[in-house]
Amino acid sequence: MRLGNRTDNWAFFSVEVEMQLFTVSITDLATFESVPHEEWAEKEDLFEIGNRFARAMLAANPNFCHRGMCVAIYDEAGTAVSVMPLDTLQ
Repeated sequence: MRLGNRTDNWAFFSVEVEMQLFTVSITDLATFESVPHEEWAEKEDLFEIGNRFARAMLAANPNFCHRGMCVAIYDEAGTAVSVMPLDTLQ
């Protein structure tokens, strides 16, 4: 029995990851907004970024808790792409 030469053809796919610059801040959506923080990320990671930012801000400013504050995330154009209540993210 003779085995012939076998060539496996592998297709390599290029996956592009689109990193964007987002601005994250704590806001009451009316009169208060914290100092903004900029972060490069993928849009799919916004919830994680919001959670991390909320924990850091609450550790530094515990008085933000239970005051109706939100974590707002804006894209490079300044459009809000995510607004999450701060108290639910702790």
